[in-house]
Amino acid sequence: MTSQAEVLSSVTPARINNGWVIGMPKEIADAFGVTEGSMVTLFAQPGSVTAMMNLATQTDEARNREPGWFIEMPPEMAAAVGVADNTFIGIYAKSGALWVEMLPPPSPDFKAIIDEILDKNKVAFEELKRLGD
Repeated sequence: MTSQAEVLSSVTPARINNGWVIGMPKEIADAFGVTEGSMVTLFAQPGSVTAMMNLATQTDEARNREPGWFIEMPPEMAAAVGVADNTFIGIYAKSGALWVEMLPPPSPDFKAIIDEILDKNKVAFEELKRLGD
């Protein structure tokens, strides 16, 4: 099985009493095989982030694909965990559970290279997205 990931850094988790909550936008929910707006609750503690979500209705196709979603941590969450601002969270649905990993922010040089590659290949990436990667 190969993981497939979606990146949508423009969506920011909202602060709630014991953590953060975020509703899945359509393209992410489709990748996860769940209903648009499905809620993911994130709990931050020093050194780690955990996630909870109801995956009972996840499609078999998505379950076999093990989808992932990357979001940027809000500054308050990064501070609670003890990591740098602009750290990313990767949330994966594997074996009926959510798995979370933290990825450090990219260096400015690495980000410039990524932006250049994305810009240079924009048409090809849009076509891949249209075709379903």
